[in-house]
Amino acid sequence: MNSSLWHGERPIFSVLVPVWHPEPDHLAACLDSVRSQTTADWEVCLVLDGPQPAAVTELLEVDDNRIRVKRRPENGGIAAATDDALEMAVGEFIVLLDNDDTLDAEALGTVAWEIANSRDVDFVFTDEDHLDAETEERINPFYKPGFSVERLRQQMYLGHMIVCRRSLALAVGGFRPGFDGSQDHDLALRAVERARKVLHVPKLLYHWRESPTSTAMDAGAKDWAYEAGVRVVASHLERTGFPATASRNPRWPGIIDLEPELVEHPKVSIIIPTGGTRRIVHGADVILVEQAVQSIVKRSTYPDYEIVVVLDSHCDRAQLPAMREAAASADITFVGDDRPFNFSKACNLGSIRATGDILLFLNDDTEISMAGWLQRMVMYATRPDIGAVGAKLLYGDGRIQHAGTWSRHGSPAHRYVGYMGDHPGYLAALATAQNCVAVSAACLAVERHKFEAVGGFTPLFPLAYNDVDLCLKLSRSGYRTVVDCATEVIHHESSSRDPSVADWELDLLQRRWGPVLHADPYDNPNHTADRVEEYPPTSTFIADLRDHFGESDYRARAWPSDQEHLRC
Repeated sequence: MNSSLWHGERPIFSVLVPVWHPEPDHLAACLDSVRSQTTADWEVCLVLDGPQPAAVTELLEVDDNRIRVKRRPENGGIAAATDDALEMAVGEFIVLLDNDDTLDAEALGTVAWEIANSRDVDFVFTDEDHLDAETEERINPFYKPGFSVERLRQQMYLGHMIVCRRSLALAVGGFRPGFDGSQDHDLALRAVERARKVLHVPKLLYHWRESPTSTAMDAGAKDWAYEAGVRVVASHLERTGFPATASRNPRWPGIIDLEPELVEHPKVSIIIPTGGTRRIVHGADVILVEQAVQSIVKRSTYPDYEIVVVLDSHCDRAQLPAMREAAASADITFVGDDRPFNFSKACNLGSIRATGDILLFLNDDTEISMAGWLQRMVMYATRPDIGAVGAKLLYGDGRIQHAGTWSRHGSPAHRYVGYMGDHPGYLAALATAQNCVAVSAACLAVERHKFEAVGGFTPLFPLAYNDVDLCLKLSRSGYRTVVDCATEVIHHESSSRDPSVADWELDLLQRRWGPVLHADPYDNPNHTADRVEEYPPTSTFIADLRDHFGESDYRARAWPSDQEHLRC
């Protein structure tokens, strides 16, 4: 082994390549892409998974002692072959590379530099694109968000390329049998459960070759791999004690649905500040808070909750009997607040009078539309490392009003505003729960002890950004913020007040949280409208979008116009 090529006694990277009957030209391109790296700190651990065509074995008859080869007498599957490659490895980090894909020339050097400049990194992933099956043109880039364990639980969005500290991969058991096709998802979940730090490098460093048998080209080509994905997630749920069951999403390939399976049902206090506003909704003149309370009682199936209505000075107390009647048999409490309206103060006051272990803040202009919404919110809110939990909010006409908050150029904004409620989002982003910088207080759940530990809502924000500020305070205390896109709540937004935001409100938020707001950890700096418009959506979703929306309309819905995308 030519160790003189390495900076130390062993290489930084061991590139694991399981081989099973690839096109010889594709395998040659794969190996050439490793040889072309700008760093020499690598080895290739290549495992022939059973007998291979002569043209494949001939490719390996080269004088390059950086490429180590093991031959398995029989085909054992990709998990077994990759695990054999892991056993061969001596590098500090392993890199997963399929036998027909290629690495960008700067892939390993870029990752090495990122690792060297970030302490305690155990796991790294990068952005990727596809190689066209006929032209070899690079197409369909996937600009991934930052690391989100909530999304990874439901979608193997990390894809390629995956880099994991070798000692960690070995410590969690390597590649396990029985998960072929989703063996990388299985390793990723077990590794990130124990990793000190997960790093995302937002650069297109891996090129995934499209072929008739690849999920890069046909989502149904490896249906068995998606079934393995369900088993992977089920194993993760059991291992981590996450209170849910896993199943395949019937519509979007590769997405795993989670159904709450709660062991305990802590009391939830639903806190609704209101001024008793009336509005025409669904063609009827209604008192918004009365409608909200009615929808909670009518549709909620959670066994233990109370409703705390905080009445401001504009609320007509004569409405109270009707609201009590609307609540029917539910436990409802009214709290008067005659101070000038301040949403933060009203929510804090409601939390003091509440008796639940979980506080769920709800706008009076919301309407509950699904039975298990509280179960889903509790499923996430009770996790020890999760702070605020939000829902996907829909306008009355079914379009999206809120699907989490991201921050670009220092200004927080709702994601996917105005999109159809059943839109999948960028590569199925709206089909999963995921982490984000903040969620809307129009529907926000948090455990009481976490809420109180950070001081509740900050009264300096009487109207806007109080929810963003709360989520960032929770994040600073080590808690993740989650938006669960499977929890849908109707939000007749701006029924109660002027929706515009004053300059001083944004200025105050930026003075408090400027560095965080300018570096959203869950965004991708390359995911801009002009770059997205440059490429069509990946073929995994093209067929589904065409079937659902029709040939003429699918492209506009898959990739919105620049103006729409910047609003999303």
